[in-house]
Amino acid sequence: MKLLWLFSWYFLLIGELFAQNLPKDSIDIFKEGAPSSLVQQYQDLWQSSSHQEFWQEFQQKFASDFDPQKQYQLTFSQNIDTREIELFKVRNQQMAFLKSHSNFSKFSDAFKHYVENTIRWQYWYQLLNYAVSRSNADPKNLKMASLPNVMVEALDPKKIANEEAFLSTSYRDFLMVFVTYFNSRQRGFEKYTNLGAAMNDKAAFAKKYLSGPLLPYYLCRLLRENCTNTPKDAVINTLDELKRIPQTERYLQLATEKCQETLNRKEEIAATPTTPTKESTLAPKKGEDIVFQTIDGKPFYLSDFKGKVVYVDFWASWCGPCRKEFPYSKALHEKLTEKQQKKVVFLYISIDQSPAAWKQALQTLQLPGEHGHVSVNLNTQLLRKYAIDSIPRYMIIDKKGNVVLPDAPRPSFPDTLSEILKLID
Repeated sequence: MKLLWLFSWYFLLIGELFAQNLPKDSIDIFKEGAPSSLVQQYQDLWQSSSHQEFWQEFQQKFASDFDPQKQYQLTFSQNIDTREIELFKVRNQQMAFLKSHSNFSKFSDAFKHYVENTIRWQYWYQLLNYAVSRSNADPKNLKMASLPNVMVEALDPKKIANEEAFLSTSYRDFLMVFVTYFNSRQRGFEKYTNLGAAMNDKAAFAKKYLSGPLLPYYLCRLLRENCTNTPKDAVINTLDELKRIPQTERYLQLATEKCQETLNRKEEIAATPTTPTKESTLAPKKGEDIVFQTIDGKPFYLSDFKGKVVYVDFWASWCGPCRKEFPYSKALHEKLTEKQQKKVVFLYISIDQSPAAWKQALQTLQLPGEHGHVSVNLNTQLLRKYAIDSIPRYMIIDKKGNVVLPDAPRPSFPDTLSEILKLID
């Protein structure tokens, strides 16, 4: 019995790790947050030795079809028609392997359904992820890539909720790209320039089409995967939605723990419409429509740096990936000679809604260079002008004031310094 118990937990573990193409969370949200009855149903699938043996064979035979790196490469190396044909062929091969297996008659109905769901929803996950991943990789495109209608017509949002399929990792991964893709389709495939609006809209879309244990799982995962880079008010709104669902205390705890840093942010109360901000009283400079403020409250424009090469870093105090790049920014600055430093400007533009949060972060970070903040009423205008749909985002401006690299390499990339230096002379 002890050996059987160890085997069951071994297959429980590999069942969760298998078929994952998304970045791994440090917590298994399903196992930690789902109702215990559902987790028990999953564990029961591995009590049979025939189930365990088949699953091991299945993993070995189709390992590359579930390998995240391999599938990511195919997403960018194949066109959509080729990708769909290959995914469809793989799905048929996997299904044929299941139904022709010598132990098929020994499998329980629940196990058969589990494997079928793994195969089916992995196909749909990879198909939708083709559009989502390629769109995320192209920040200059303001539209999400849409799939041909004939490829997705079988996916009816009103019929997506499937509690039996919820046991499958493939289906749970699918839920994330399903909401992203179909919510985007509902908006005409326009990309978001506001991360808070993106989270609020996705939560509302999920609430409309996901039911039972699916909705709290989705909201928890949405928060855990995005709250670090999302404005505090949207995180609070989504947590409130999660609180309204009965018996989701475990999901709520998982989400709150992950988002605690965001929830602890101190944000200023925005000025009322009857109290004009200092930025709003400034007249735009000729030929420019966006005015920035220094940490001392003085206005400036990008054109003020004409005659120098400008490496622009769009960031926010709440953006974890932005902060990870700062040591590399400092290293870039230090690699310049004293003469080169006079010809190059490292300009950090914050999109923080709270000027106080921005200033506090600067005190902590001590970044060498120039710093600017854009007022809330100009935030959307800035994001649209430079097609910024995510941060960190970098841009290089030449000495004439022309944006030569609207999507410049990150400070950590090895060719960044050479891109800057070649514009000096």
